[in-house]
Amino acid sequence: MKLKLIFGALVALSVAVMFANIGGLDVYALDEAKNAEAARYMFESGDYVVPYYNGELRTDKPPLHYYFMAAGYQLFGVNAFGARFFSSLFGVLTIIITFLFTIKHFNTKAAIWSSLVLIASLHFNLQFHMSVPDPYLVFFMTWAFFSFYEAYKTSNRWHLFFFYFAVGCGMLTKGPIAMALPGLTAVFFLAFNKDFKFKTIWRMQPVSGLLLSLMVAFPWYYMVDKQTQGAWTEDFFFKHNFSRYSEAMEGHEGIFLVTFAFVFILGMLTFLPFVFQSVKHAIYNRKSEPLLYCLIATLVVVIFFASSSTKLPNYTVPSYPVLAVLLGVYLAQINPLWLKNSWNRFGFIAYSLLLTGFPVGIYFGLKADPSLDHLTHLAYYFIPLSLAGLYQLYTGIRGKDLAGTFKLNVAAWITTILLFFYLIFPQVDAENPVRKLLPGIDKEKKVISYSRLNAAFVFALEREIPRYAQLEEVREAMQKSPSGYVISRTEYRDDLETIPGLTYHSEAKDLFENPTTLIMQWGE
Repeated sequence: MKLKLIFGALVALSVAVMFANIGGLDVYALDEAKNAEAARYMFESGDYVVPYYNGELRTDKPPLHYYFMAAGYQLFGVNAFGARFFSSLFGVLTIIITFLFTIKHFNTKAAIWSSLVLIASLHFNLQFHMSVPDPYLVFFMTWAFFSFYEAYKTSNRWHLFFFYFAVGCGMLTKGPIAMALPGLTAVFFLAFNKDFKFKTIWRMQPVSGLLLSLMVAFPWYYMVDKQTQGAWTEDFFFKHNFSRYSEAMEGHEGIFLVTFAFVFILGMLTFLPFVFQSVKHAIYNRKSEPLLYCLIATLVVVIFFASSSTKLPNYTVPSYPVLAVLLGVYLAQINPLWLKNSWNRFGFIAYSLLLTGFPVGIYFGLKADPSLDHLTHLAYYFIPLSLAGLYQLYTGIRGKDLAGTFKLNVAAWITTILLFFYLIFPQVDAENPVRKLLPGIDKEKKVISYSRLNAAFVFALEREIPRYAQLEEVREAMQKSPSGYVISRTEYRDDLETIPGLTYHSEAKDLFENPTTLIMQWGE
């Protein structure tokens, strides 16, 4: 009964943070807007093979996340909640299977902490608040990681089926990376476990398993290749896979240490003083097979993307659940003597100071952005972290009540996450140009764009916005409608004003970006 209550409480917390205000925030971020719009087009056109965004072939990702978003639109309408519903649901499911894996192979305390590591991670929650492929990939990769180990230990056919099925779904979500990461993890685990033998490999049924994975993914790949005459296939595999790995794209570059920072600092910020210690603990206790397996899975994901030329913080999120297992196991066995170690105490006190000063950092971060400097009061919402930091500082100096400190830290971060999604970010989100500019235009009129277009306008208007690269094309489009609007950027205002009849309407700075969106109008 007690275990059921614990499990129920963790599920309730997971739902609370994962679904926090998913319908109250605009679909604004570039990738989210493009994915949500591509799914909307699929839903309304009924074409579930070839993805399009704003009238153009979209080759960035395979379609499984579009299918789930289309299901969300069917259930809840074409809106932010419908676009994000299944993303949040898969976040809850990811936490649940992490709990179940940990409690089976370790203990209840470790399972609770591994779940709380994910629940209290702001960056992990952010990923599952977005209508992008990553929430689905994270779930399927986590399912595949855990299913492989279960199949290895038990030879259970269902676990083998789940492993290869999850890989197939991952391939239908984000491509070959879904096969590469679990495959490399399996190979390295068997090698380090001194079991890389033909008998063991054959027991995992790789031939029939890979066929199952291909049965899930290949039919769609075949159909989209055929219907686009190979255009989708070429662009996806060469540009969005090989080129992203070999060349830095869209300015997302950095040294290999950036990737480690994404995972161990940004992703695990709530438990920053313990994350490196948990990896060290797993290395020292590598004779524990499940601990070794989760360590290898974590390192495979992190090192793979550290070696990639293109670096983004969402790439490494599939490592979070397996890293959460390492942290959960480590946190479960910590005692007050942990603070007797001078290095442990130094890191703990440094982290406490970081938490204490968090509102100050937020204040100056907002103050530094002219478009957000009137929102500096939002820093006050981070005071729960300061209070937790002060208590941890007191604990670190005295070397007592470590268990109480853990609980207070988690409570402070969960409170901050809820405040972030319900009170903090909505005020920031209200500054985006779509929210500011769309109410001022007649949405029934013709809308076109010149040179550059903020993707969120397309989803907000729920229709294609033709984009023209030449001023003459804009003139020709204007002649076909008595009145309308041109969406562009302020850097092109002088060029656009050379077109007779086209006048300035409004502008607003893009949120978190340097450009400023411009709207020009013609006619009455």
